Amino acid sequence: MTLVFGHRGASGYRPENTLEAFELAFQQGADAIECDLVPTADGHLVIRHEGGLTSTTNIAEHPEFAGRTSSEEFTLAELKTLRAIERLPELRPGSAKFDGEFEIPTVDELLASEFANNKTLILEIKDGLFFAANNIPVVAILKRALDSSNYRERGISLIIESFEYPILQQAKRLLGDIAQYVFLFQEPLEHSYLDQIQENIDGISFDIRLLEHDYVALAHSWGKPAYLWTAKAEDAEYSIDEYYAHLIATEADGIFADQPDLLVSCLA
Repeated sequence: MTLVFGHRGASGYRPENTLEAFELAFQQGADAIECDLVPTADGHLVIRHEGGLTSTTNIAEHPEFAGRTSSEEFTLAELKTLRAIERLPELRPGSAKFDGEFEIPTVDELLASEFANNKTLILEIKDGLFFAANNIPVVAILKRALDSSNYRERGISLIIESFEYPILQQAKRLLGDIAQYVFLFQEPLEHSYLDQIQENIDGISFDIRLLEHDYVALAHSWGKPAYLWTAKAEDAEYSIDEYYAHLIATEADGIFADQPDLLVSCLA
């Protein structure tokens, strides 16, 4: 059965990587939500697609922050004065209507959210090697957040993702068996390379533009899942149903979608 993952929440309808987008995705029937983690200057993890804040927050309206644009340059208290905005306002004007309404959430707040009870959270560690080189131990910060959370008692399951294999392995060593560890990639990789590392990962997740490389079949030959990203209704060349049906027919185990409700409906 193909699972539906809310990509940065229901990001086709609400500014991405906000608690409101995550909650809406679950309301629309998503099996899990995915989010991206980046650090602050004072050792917290906030949920943004990357460290840069110019395209997803109203930082331009804050002259007091002139000259600073990346999350690791801000304390959490400073980031909490910003608000999320739609990254693609011309494409998604309905989402852009919510600009300025939602806070920049922390991973701690996501873990504490009631809507996450008995759900699956997919946590992507962004640019871990870059931050490590700048003495910001993102994986250790994540461990601290998880250790202080009661997410397990509330039935929350975790999947940890990274584009950086060394970071994924560091997370696996430090966090242990509390999660599944999925390797992300967006450029073609040799099957032989993936065969070599498959014993150390729990699955793969790749760009739908790479479908011709038979990565789904490769992962299934290991007995492990393969996930696709990202289904966007705006990318449909013909009907919405045809677009999603093509992705479902790949037999991928999960599909990341910006409009989870449409994929849920097509699967039904």
